[in-house]
Amino acid sequence: MTLSGDLFLPEDAGPVPVLITALPYRRDVSAMNGSTTERWFASRGYASLLVDLRGTGSSDGSQRPPFDPAETDDALAAIDWAVAQPWCDGMVGMWGHSYGAMTTLRTASAKPSALRAIIAVQGLTDPARDFVHPGGVRGAFSPLGVWAIGNLFNQLLPPLDDYEDPAEQARWRRRLTAAPYLLDLYRNGPGAPTWEDRAVDLAAVEVPSLCVAGWRDLFVDGTIRAYERISGPKRLVAGPWMHVMPQECPNTPIDFLGLAKSWWDKWLCGIENGADEPAVSVHVMGAQPRWLEFPEWPPRGTGRTDDVSTWQRWTPQEPDPAVGLQSGLWSTPAGLFGLPLDQHDDDVHSLCYTSPPLDKPLLISGRPAVEIGHPWRRVSVKLTDVDPAGRSTLVTAGIESGAVETLGVGLNPVTYEFAEGHRIRVVLAPSDFPRVWPESPAATGWPALNTVSLPVVSAQDATEIGYPAPDEATDLPLIEPESPEPAVWETTTDLLNDTVSLKLAATNVVRPDRAGIRKHRLRIGQVLVATANRADPEASNVTGTITGTVDIDTGAHITIDVSLIATSSSVEATGRITCDGDTVLDRRWRG
Repeated sequence: MTLSGDLFLPEDAGPVPVLITALPYRRDVSAMNGSTTERWFASRGYASLLVDLRGTGSSDGSQRPPFDPAETDDALAAIDWAVAQPWCDGMVGMWGHSYGAMTTLRTASAKPSALRAIIAVQGLTDPARDFVHPGGVRGAFSPLGVWAIGNLFNQLLPPLDDYEDPAEQARWRRRLTAAPYLLDLYRNGPGAPTWEDRAVDLAAVEVPSLCVAGWRDLFVDGTIRAYERISGPKRLVAGPWMHVMPQECPNTPIDFLGLAKSWWDKWLCGIENGADEPAVSVHVMGAQPRWLEFPEWPPRGTGRTDDVSTWQRWTPQEPDPAVGLQSGLWSTPAGLFGLPLDQHDDDVHSLCYTSPPLDKPLLISGRPAVEIGHPWRRVSVKLTDVDPAGRSTLVTAGIESGAVETLGVGLNPVTYEFAEGHRIRVVLAPSDFPRVWPESPAATGWPALNTVSLPVVSAQDATEIGYPAPDEATDLPLIEPESPEPAVWETTTDLLNDTVSLKLAATNVVRPDRAGIRKHRLRIGQVLVATANRADPEASNVTGTITGTVDIDTGAHITIDVSLIATSSSVEATGRITCDGDTVLDRRWRG
């Protein structure tokens, strides 16, 4: 079996270290967008190798289930191949964002001798807990409406390299009817034994590790959990980012590429540059945004446990199964937009406990937690910051399920400062849509918030630091898709049918004159909608369509149409491919 990859080498250099990334996301699609990160590293003296996992892209074999531990075999094979090449000096680094971070950590846990350092950016480490079934509750919009349908489109997309090559054509057509990822996600529900096998053994990671987390990223807990459990030299950088590379986020971007190069310089080239310090640097959200350096995570502090008997309690008329849209897209890998909105509309439909005004600023850094008595079968918990005008800002969130008399819920880690005069609010609801499906039958009655535990720290125990912004000047052509139509992020309320909906839509185009080395034209348009039905929670659904057109430089015109409709108990997807007007595939999958 042969794996496929794109290799980028420095010019006029002797043997050099190699940086490897292994993904199931089609390196030929990355090439259409310029493979800019790989080219950047190559221009700075590092070979860079982007590999298609087995059964994806131009690699041979059958596609494995998502998050399969055997993907490590592909990364190990890529390492063995790279170190045997004359351009490699035997030193290997591995890195990745999101799925690539998980693959990186999993490979490091296998302890290949040539792997000397890693960088994990915003990665999941326990797929069920972090993504597919958060808190033991079946996930909705993110795993299905965004991720699974996107991967089905990638599965059906024709080869963008050597399109007319018989081997490429045969490989592509063999995979058209294979079971897509989405069926695996549905068939392995919350608590299925397979999920334990797919979690990464983080304690086995011993190589120097740079973990990069985003407070507004859906994998913040997974990334910081990785940092906590890795046993080798390590560094944590956590910023206020969504699910996007830190140098590309519109909110407080930093020069991540420069940070990464310093990491590689130290651990792969032996340059003593202090890249492993500070051990922990976190961005403070809230009243006074800034970067702080701590010697450890979680930072040492006094902690604070509140008896909420003196807090103001608010209960709506009945529990609402459709709250969650005001949280923005933090639980959805949307990337460049989707920061949380004012939580007021969700708060008024939830059980809320609000503290008296604070008499001084309160800085927290770590994992808040709550204890709830007589909980619903599952409880979504939000921690918010209420200003004197009544605006409610999302700080962090968590979700947990279990038939118990007292339920402890740990929230995602965060660093946040509440201003003097602001109030702390804990918001309880039986659902968090569209992160998870509305509970059916709808929850009744009201639980009780017993205690709130906050990881209070002192800024006097930290050092204020700064990170350089990304360098806008570059010697590489930064090729990105065009957006001929504005992206759409829309929430709506249907008063007649008592539903609420989230809609995301976008169209991107890569033209031949912008792609440089690729001569094809690729256009992708998608519309994704999640709808919660208050009157009939079981009727809540996620729908999606993706239409792609590819104009190959040989003159061939291919259209790919993918659609999805999912509920909490069923999923159905279709795929249709036409080539120059002839039908190549017309297939339906049900789960």
